[in-house]
Amino acid sequence: MNPFLNPLFSLKALAHYLTDVERAWKLKPDEIKRYQSKALRKALKYAYRVPLYHRKYKEAGIYPDDIKSIDDLKKLPLVTKKDLIEGYPDDIVPVNYNKEKAYVVGTSGSSGRPVFMYKDMEYLVIEALAGVRQLKAYGMNWRKTKITNIGDFSVPKSTDEECLNKGLLKNLSSFFSLDNYQNLYTGEEAKRLIEKMEKFQPELLIGYTSVLMGIATLKMKGLGKKVKPKYIISSGEVLDSYSRKYIENAFETRVLNLYATTEGGSIAFECLEGGFHVNSDFVHVEILDKNGEDVGGNEFGSIVITRLYPGGTPIIRYTGLNDIASFESDYCNCGMHTPLLKSLEGRKKDAIVLPDGRIFPPATIPMPLAEATSKFGTYQVKRFQFIQKSIDDIEIRIEIDEEQRNKGVTVERLIEEIKKNYQKLVGNDVRVEVIEKKAEKVEGQVSPPLIISKLDKKIIDKALL
Repeated sequence: MNPFLNPLFSLKALAHYLTDVERAWKLKPDEIKRYQSKALRKALKYAYRVPLYHRKYKEAGIYPDDIKSIDDLKKLPLVTKKDLIEGYPDDIVPVNYNKEKAYVVGTSGSSGRPVFMYKDMEYLVIEALAGVRQLKAYGMNWRKTKITNIGDFSVPKSTDEECLNKGLLKNLSSFFSLDNYQNLYTGEEAKRLIEKMEKFQPELLIGYTSVLMGIATLKMKGLGKKVKPKYIISSGEVLDSYSRKYIENAFETRVLNLYATTEGGSIAFECLEGGFHVNSDFVHVEILDKNGEDVGGNEFGSIVITRLYPGGTPIIRYTGLNDIASFESDYCNCGMHTPLLKSLEGRKKDAIVLPDGRIFPPATIPMPLAEATSKFGTYQVKRFQFIQKSIDDIEIRIEIDEEQRNKGVTVERLIEEIKKNYQKLVGNDVRVEVIEKKAEKVEGQVSPPLIISKLDKKIIDKALL
């Protein structure tokens, strides 16, 4: 049965719609913090009915009433990816939870075993409203703006995209025309994707960075002349400076960053002023160092998230994202009063670790390459990849767009400049090899990853944990 046919559910969803989207603009920072505290208390009462959380809190001697505000969050124990994996299916939802009315959603499992969790319809509504907020920030409307979303639809009923399409949007289609949405599969050939978009002519394009790069390469060759989105949103992978400029140059439009995960929904998005806003009324973000303490303003650490609404599988002080980031100390002048991320660096396990202990996360490591291409004003590099073979041996692979080859500079001279930049960065104790070669693929991933680290996991953990 369509839950929106239930008057009580519809009224609840409408109340969320009328209050949740505008909250980032209407409430001041201290008011948002008070809202967070109230929402956290409600989420904790729900979580305490979930065997996994009940057991952890009881062992720690913590009860929901002990948590009065968002500042008390640190009293709670951390929850790991392993906890959710081992707790599935019965220990991650309340006792007697009706699983038949919920969706089972899984992560990709690209960093190991996938995490499965439950999301009910109210859960999905709230997650979707974070997207409505983002559209509003761009001057767009969820019912009118033509949106192409290139997502992972390879595993029916187990991805966020499938839940959105088969669950929420399908139910809403009984009341609204949703012809302004086009959903494409990320594993489809780039040429076929751009042909479909040519017919649809989206105003907003959403996709993985690597997929957008592939489409941008075809756009530079003259394909997709009618594909002229007002904005492009990159999500699901690290958006580095070179890729951003390459895509922007190809489409002649802005590329904006979105940080969304299966466990946390839409965690943060980039506004038109360049502020990377945390949806802090939906998801509270902590950034912690190796010792579990808050990092300083100019430092990066590990992201820990707490979802501030009940339903399905609760996510409270969850460490399983394994992402590195840092906070901005100020607020944006765009009108939203939510805290800002200064940078989103990517997954910890994908960082480059050097013999002297220095760490270069995924978003930072492409910068010397971007500097080299910028020096010569060339966009002939259509893909690149870093393979850390050992602590003192790094291979950099670049793929050249044949139609752009030697434009602005010869490939040989460009490779020489890239090597020089990285050798200066890492020092003479590290071997750097830059070669023209296709990126290496990893089983289970649609696109080749930006970084492949072949270091022993213990070395990475020692540097980052």
